[in-house]
Amino acid sequence: MKPPNSQQLATFARVLGDEIRTVRKAHHWTRKQLQERLNPDDEVSLQTLATYELGTRRMTVERLIEVCAALDHPPDQLLRRAATRAFAKPDDDSIEVDLSALARTTDPHLGPLQRWAALRINQSADGRPATEKLEPSAVAALASLAEVTTQRLTSVLHELRAATT
Repeated sequence: MKPPNSQQLATFARVLGDEIRTVRKAHHWTRKQLQERLNPDDEVSLQTLATYELGTRRMTVERLIEVCAALDHPPDQLLRRAATRAFAKPDDDSIEVDLSALARTTDPHLGPLQRWAALRINQSADGRPATEKLEPSAVAALASLAEVTTQRLTSVLHELRAATT
């Protein structure tokens, strides 16, 4: 097996953070509530938790286990889902998202996704096109974040893509 490159590792960190946030939100917990469940000796800041969830900061295996214990969620399940999302080849029904168009959208329901798109553009400021292929499961997660149906978000993403091509 070939070692993952830096882009794949960055994708994995982002997806792992998404999985942590999804589990936290399934408990209906804020980051503060998660922080309170962590070992008080560790003094994990809210900012650190946020950067883990965004995938902009890597966590040690020990920290991952601590976070999973606080979430009462098996770390192997979390890692398996993240690895599947990050390293699996996109499905044929994946959607190519125009991040620039999404960041500029005026749809009030898509505010969280505008911020996500802007962050992804900033993370890939190496001259690559501002697009990202998303699997159906990732689109569903983003739809949940924006509190719209997956079908509605899929339609909007296709419209944004078509408007720029």
